[in-house]
Amino acid sequence: MLKIGICGYGTVGQSLISHLEMHNDKIMSNISEEFVVALIADRSIDKKDHRKDIAITKDVMDIPSSSEIDIVIELMGGIDIPYKLITASIKNKKHVITANKALIAEHGDELFQLAEKHNVYFGFEASVAGAIPVIQTLTNNMSNEDILSITGIINGTCNYILDQMSSHDLEFTDALNEAKKLGYAEADPTFDINGMDAAHKISILASLIYKVKSPLKSTYVEGIENITSMDISFAKELGYCIKHVGITNKQNNSIQCRVHPVLVHKDNILSQVLGVMNAVLITGDKFGTSMLYGHGAGGDATASAVVSNLVEAINFSSNKDLRNKIIFKNSGSCSFDITKNNDISSPFYLRIYARDISGVMAEITNILANQNISIEAVTQHEPADLDSLIPIVMITNNVDGLSIDKSITKIESLAHVEGKVHAIRVLKTDDK
Repeated sequence: MLKIGICGYGTVGQSLISHLEMHNDKIMSNISEEFVVALIADRSIDKKDHRKDIAITKDVMDIPSSSEIDIVIELMGGIDIPYKLITASIKNKKHVITANKALIAEHGDELFQLAEKHNVYFGFEASVAGAIPVIQTLTNNMSNEDILSITGIINGTCNYILDQMSSHDLEFTDALNEAKKLGYAEADPTFDINGMDAAHKISILASLIYKVKSPLKSTYVEGIENITSMDISFAKELGYCIKHVGITNKQNNSIQCRVHPVLVHKDNILSQVLGVMNAVLITGDKFGTSMLYGHGAGGDATASAVVSNLVEAINFSSNKDLRNKIIFKNSGSCSFDITKNNDISSPFYLRIYARDISGVMAEITNILANQNISIEAVTQHEPADLDSLIPIVMITNNVDGLSIDKSITKIESLAHVEGKVHAIRVLKTDDK
């Protein structure tokens, strides 16, 4: 009988125990050997409800050092302690499962190689998009396909906030507070709203499909803090909604890896991904585009992904054929240039505040024309009074980021333009 050690007994850890109990018969029918949860480690375990028949400890390092534990499940979060824990576990020949996206994005290459060296299973399905089996799909179902691009709504907090801003005409702060109240945002939501959570996820996916070392440090990251209700409203007028997406794609010997808000046309399927839901569009050279959709976070969704890895780990331990199908084999074996964000072309949404003075629009269009930028759509509202600024909103043609930045600098220097020009990329059809 295999013995499981769980490190971290928060929301996901407790959901995992519940899941194992509730679906025990189903799980047992899919595995080659029986198992039992033998030890739970959590520094505040004495303050939490837990099953009395499972041994507990406050020291997580008791699990990798235990000769009785066969499979280690890391659910703590953070980087330093989990890294130490997982490294020790692998070196002690224990199979490892983790939901830790930050750890995989930072140290995945090293941990993959270590697991391969020691011939142990290393599962991380729960690190990206919760219950959506995106890693399983990419590494098994599509392992022989040439993946051209992935575009995904991969942070439920951001998606919920933007959806609430759109459907209830809320400002960002009000929508964030609502998300906190409902448990859709952490007490400190910084990593969600500034884009780092999504950056971890998209860099993991990029490293898997392109066999490159994690491109996290070269990933362009932008959050949703600067999106206003005005942007949401103007986007609607032009036939778009605003979503926060992660994108990775390959062109020749270069890959893109970026996370930022985009305008998504109302006819694009991603515009229909609402609330806390996640969706991942995968485009291949032969099969076209497929979409995976579902809950991307939360205790139950994450626990479900952990259980899928647990079933694999148990079968892996007793099946020599499965041992040859390590999903991260040859990780980091390929080398691509990372395309800089300013070199990437797309249409742009521009929001400009200007005085209602004759000739301002002509000045703006002249600046854009000098950078070979044309205007595809424009909307301009009347000022509330004689002293008010008018918002000028436009969507450009396909243009690189550097040309947009140069134009914005010149537009902001115009005498009758006030404040900063806000630019948001528009999702192109071939980004889907």
